[in-house]
Amino acid sequence: MGCAASTSTSTTSAVVDHIVVDHIVVLPVKPPVKLDFDDNLEVPSSSSEEGSNLTRSLASTSTSTSSSSSPVFRAVALAWLAEFVKKHERTTQSWDVVKEFMNEQDGGGQDAALTVTPHNLETHRDKRRAAEKAKSGKPVPVEYRDIPFEQMYTTDIVECFVRSLARKDHMSYAQAKNLPVGAPTYFISHAWGSTFVNLVESVKGALAGAAQNDTYVWLDIFAINQDDTGGVFSAMHELDDGRTLAGTIATSRATLVVLDKDRVIPLTRLWCLYEIGSTPPQKLQLVTHGFSENDVSHHIRNIDAETALCFSPADKEMIHGEITGKFGFASMKHFTEELKLRFMLRPMSYESDLQALRERGQSNEYQLDELRAHVTLTGGRLACIVGGPGEGKSSVASAALDLVHASHFFKRADVRRQDVLEMVRSLGFQLGQRFDVVRECLIDLEEDIAAKALVDPDVAVNALLVEPLKKLAKIQKHAVILLDALDEADDDRHTSNAAIGLLRHLARDVRSSVSVLVTTRPDADGDYPRRRVLEHDWEGGMRVMEPAHVLGPAPVEVEQEESRLPGPWEEAMRNMQSIKVYQIVARRFVKRYGTSLEPPADIDAAYKLWFDRAAKDDVEVRRLVDVVLASREPLSSAHVDRLRLREACERLPGWGLLFEERDHLLQTLHLSLREFLGDTKRSGEHAADVYRGHRELARSCLNVLKRGDDEKGPAVAYSLRHAHVHLTDAVEKMLHEGGDETIAIDVMREWSDAFMVEREEKEASMIPEGYEASPWCATEFAGVWLKRQMEAGRRGVLVVELLRLENALLEAKEKLADYATGLVTTVESLHACVRVLRWGVGTHSQVGVIAANVLCTSAWYQSPGQRVLSSCTPSLCIPARVDIDATILNNMNSHSLGVTSASYSADGTRIVSASDDSTVRIWDATTGACISVLEGHTGQVESASYSADGTRIVSASYDKSVRVWDATTGACLSVLEGHSSTVTSASYSADGTRIVSASCDNTIRVWNATTGACLSVLEDHTDYVSSASYSADGTRIVSASYDRSVRVWDATTGACISVLEGHSNWVTSASYSADGTRIVSSSWDNTVRVWDATTGTCISELEGHSDTVNSASYSADGTRIVSASQDSTVRVWDATTGACLSVLEGHSHEVTSASYSADGTRIVSASEDLTVRIWDATTGARLPVLVEGHSSRVRSASYSADGTRIVSASEDSTVRIWDATTGACISVLEGHSSGVSSASYSADGTRIVSASFDKTVRVWDATTGACISVLEGHSDEVRSASYSADGTRIVSASFDKTVRVWDATIGACLSVLEGHSSRVTSASYSADGTRIVSASDDHTVRIWDATTGACISVLEGHIYGVQSASYSADGTRIVSASDDKTVRVWDATTGACISVLEGHSRYVLSASYSADGTRIVSASFDRTVRVWDATTGACISVLEGHSRAVRSASYSADGTRIVSASRDKTIRVWERFDLDASSK
Repeated sequence: MGCAASTSTSTTSAVVDHIVVDHIVVLPVKPPVKLDFDDNLEVPSSSSEEGSNLTRSLASTSTSTSSSSSPVFRAVALAWLAEFVKKHERTTQSWDVVKEFMNEQDGGGQDAALTVTPHNLETHRDKRRAAEKAKSGKPVPVEYRDIPFEQMYTTDIVECFVRSLARKDHMSYAQAKNLPVGAPTYFISHAWGSTFVNLVESVKGALAGAAQNDTYVWLDIFAINQDDTGGVFSAMHELDDGRTLAGTIATSRATLVVLDKDRVIPLTRLWCLYEIGSTPPQKLQLVTHGFSENDVSHHIRNIDAETALCFSPADKEMIHGEITGKFGFASMKHFTEELKLRFMLRPMSYESDLQALRERGQSNEYQLDELRAHVTLTGGRLACIVGGPGEGKSSVASAALDLVHASHFFKRADVRRQDVLEMVRSLGFQLGQRFDVVRECLIDLEEDIAAKALVDPDVAVNALLVEPLKKLAKIQKHAVILLDALDEADDDRHTSNAAIGLLRHLARDVRSSVSVLVTTRPDADGDYPRRRVLEHDWEGGMRVMEPAHVLGPAPVEVEQEESRLPGPWEEAMRNMQSIKVYQIVARRFVKRYGTSLEPPADIDAAYKLWFDRAAKDDVEVRRLVDVVLASREPLSSAHVDRLRLREACERLPGWGLLFEERDHLLQTLHLSLREFLGDTKRSGEHAADVYRGHRELARSCLNVLKRGDDEKGPAVAYSLRHAHVHLTDAVEKMLHEGGDETIAIDVMREWSDAFMVEREEKEASMIPEGYEASPWCATEFAGVWLKRQMEAGRRGVLVVELLRLENALLEAKEKLADYATGLVTTVESLHACVRVLRWGVGTHSQVGVIAANVLCTSAWYQSPGQRVLSSCTPSLCIPARVDIDATILNNMNSHSLGVTSASYSADGTRIVSASDDSTVRIWDATTGACISVLEGHTGQVESASYSADGTRIVSASYDKSVRVWDATTGACLSVLEGHSSTVTSASYSADGTRIVSASCDNTIRVWNATTGACLSVLEDHTDYVSSASYSADGTRIVSASYDRSVRVWDATTGACISVLEGHSNWVTSASYSADGTRIVSSSWDNTVRVWDATTGTCISELEGHSDTVNSASYSADGTRIVSASQDSTVRVWDATTGACLSVLEGHSHEVTSASYSADGTRIVSASEDLTVRIWDATTGARLPVLVEGHSSRVRSASYSADGTRIVSASEDSTVRIWDATTGACISVLEGHSSGVSSASYSADGTRIVSASFDKTVRVWDATTGACISVLEGHSDEVRSASYSADGTRIVSASFDKTVRVWDATIGACLSVLEGHSSRVTSASYSADGTRIVSASDDHTVRIWDATTGACISVLEGHIYGVQSASYSADGTRIVSASDDKTVRVWDATTGACISVLEGHSRYVLSASYSADGTRIVSASFDRTVRVWDATTGACISVLEGHSRAVRSASYSADGTRIVSASRDKTIRVWERFDLDASSK
């Protein structure tokens, strides 16, 4: 299908691209309205007092043109836009353009037309863009012929469809075609130089679920007259110097900036940036089709309004003038920085809340002078407005906005408002708008820190608030921050408060550079003690006021209005004068319905008046109320649409007041309304059925996610965050609140069907003998769901959410045991699926690693879900994983030096840790958030623990003191002094009256916990006392000492009752079981011992740790013992049998302590790696979790020449031979007396040679496994041994700095190659046997003559130790791996370094060639294997799957497989590894 040729002499795409260019869209919903006291409807002002200068100025410049003439109201219906694309899909189009600008060499300036067809379309576009950027193009006519509609850019749509009509009718396309138009719901910012079909699909995706006929999108190409007759652009007249855009943006609900994956054109065009900057932050939404967070972050950093493309000098001058003149920016640089901040921090919007508060408080008279004086004159002040529900606290907050620089409004109904990340990003953005020094500090953040600040709360607080505020203090200024409704930031259990945590941080680190205004309800019984904590942290600078003190007396007009009410109503209004929300609700009711009813006695009665007026049998309204009360944040109109409840909104009781639509979100008036509806005793028949609401949301959110929408629309974002939480809530309410079981059963079945299908038999291959494949198979949707969760940075919270769901499903399975077998199986399989998922997310940080480590017996194994998670899943894991370990639920890492101890409070809500950084920290045990930092010790803190009632903490330190702290406020209550050396431990007696401390002065001291007086000194130990603690009944004290003994003392008399001896080295800890019958001790002799507390006899010795055991303690029920060791692991033991039940691996350094929570469900560990970790202690499997295999780190793995076998070496002192196809262990070669560092086959496959830490090399028969010979001569660990190609020689490398050559038949040492100045880490032959190459910690690689032993050359270039070096098969190249994180390729003849392969983030431990020499494979401490192109040095693929350092990786002889060995005790075989690394 063709189009009429253009006859205009104007330029096209280049000029048009700046005339109207890109636009922004807003979400589909009806315009918000407000009701005044006369119930008249008014359109609210769209200006934003919290926005930038630009936003405010644009609002003031928007015109009030009527809808009949203004382009503002020519937004087209989304339904028409979708139909337009559908009508033309799979068609071809032809059109003529009179002038395009091209460089002369590309035809520019000639008279003859250029012809563009599908064959040269992209080439032509590239040339046109080059001319545009260079501004060197000359006009030339162009004929487009038979271009597929799907390949047409937006500028092509203009030329083919729009401009010809505009030239004929002299009006916009929307007017000429009489399209369905209206006021813009969304303004679309886009680039004309991108594919039009993709633009429409992106918009449709972003607005998925909106009513397409009622949603109007403003697209410049259809809304603006594109007539260019006679060279005069009608578009410029209609744009009216930007006023049309300003009016459109102000009228729209949001601006959608549509980016495309290939070219992020809107961020490089001045017109687009102008439109984006014209949009208030709360309206701005990125539509990032096909983008990752990293993609977006990269392009945001490259925004530059100064150099952004703008073809027309006049346009550029106008835009610069608007930005730096009318809109108040000091420079284009300032404007650019504001844009970057908007995109980088993505601040929350509070405008709709503020607008509502202003409307409700418009009759108030505020007295702000005292408040202003307190917070604005100096930093370090806090003003606290304390008042009951509805007394006007938030009205005061809105009135005080002129006093503050940044604000945040908490809402119990919106969990996002309680999110520290959201809060900090929003506050940081606002401060950046107000202070140049803050803005510059934020803009200058390093890219990795900025990325972490989006997902890590600790990083966000420090980078976005603390450091910028420090900069502010340097210029003698301070910021004022407002936090409204502090009480609504309490968690569900009222045990912590996100806002208080932030304020504590600010008070500690930057108090002088910030003052704070907060509003809150009074602390109630059971609440988090907000006021007491604030008074401690802001001591000397805190002032408390009531709302009435700021609101002042009621205005005269209000009193006059009240006097006109009937007597009872007048009296009720006066009695409730201080309850502002009551006033609003009651007054509006009177205006609407009169005073015929009795006046309400309180706010509940006022709400009841409205609900009594509603239809009792309106099922949809009841459903909607249920959903609103169950929702975790306000639901978008699109989401309500999906629930088919949109029309019910206007039938809600008190619509426009109690419930209203603001910012396309369904909002409630006040927290008190939700409390009313959520309490049956208060609301009676009007109470919401929250159980049903959770069911509805669990189902609807699942359906939203199953659509597979790529875009991040509000319904999709909500569903991703909360769908599984609603499922959990529904199941829990069924279990604990007697909910209808059929409701929860139905929704569980839907979730099970979405996540799993029955497994086809062909999918269940390679299951170890004795195990069965799961009958279920994880679906592609399950994999996509997990991938999106991880990409959204939700890993930390997801573990806790999934554990809660897992426990609920387990309980449901037990409760529903009598139901039909099919149902029980459904719940059982869903539970198993979630269990593995929770373990994977908790244990591994990347989806690819999760995929590689799934259980071979689970639904995830060899499933579509697993394939979604990784494009390079290993074909075989040796040995196979058949069960899960304990999961790491949280990883707290705020200490700056090693953590010496960590333990739970008795109620399990808090963890206290001690550190070498001289601080004690208190953590929220659920979220892992640091609640407070206790500072005062002047030396390393060795221990910290809670009193039994949780009100006190006691700590012990290198500074020779014991300190007692208030566990709530963090105040130091007393310092106990008396020890003459380091205090190693301190703990309370169970009744809290006594404290016992141990010291390096060889004594134990008992203190009065109230007065701090020293009551007694116990002095029989002859060396440092490492720990001391009470028995549960308080009658005994047990101590551990470096004198290798454990002592039991009478707690009253101080007499030593017994001495427990048996440990062969220092004893590091000793403690009682809860019943007092047993004592457990740990020692430097690598063991844990269990003792009879009465007789003192040793009952059992627990062996398994490979290094010093630092602590051991019982679970509360006495059935388990947990130990912490310098071998970086935590072990769980059966307290009766002494069997090791599980090994918790995850710490990267010595673990200093480990202990159980009181309920036994959690273990907390502390480590020298600076972290505190929380582990799930209930769902970790008993050992083994792997099928029989190596019991310690695997050091090497390699193929036999024929590829049928794999040989591995391990630190467990064994060599194992495996079937390379099935992964079955064929034989175990035992004989080495220490760890084996390497093992490899001879070329003919008949022999295996191994090297060991025991200083020997062993030769084995590869068939029988018999040891044929032991080669001795090295004086230190042997790190590698391998055969020459002909099998006659063996070469070995040792830490004794030598390389040895051996006769492979008789085992004689033929020569010793000396020259390296440090440990030799590897040595191997060239394929022809004439050369040997060795690697050393002396940073060099050496080449030796294999016959004479002479050193031929030394290859220098690595800056740290070299871990491996080997030849290519043709002998022309050498590849080396180093601790400097690089792989180097060398010319084997000249010794020149040919290339350096960079990409690994930690030490590279091995590198070797494929047999054909085209590839190099490397293994690294960063847990990955990388495949490289040996010629170009490009990284082809990154193989993720190992959970710890990878020690070796090598190819099979045919190059189709890679085998890797790891510290995680596994060997992995990889296929499908030759992939483009960019896909990773």
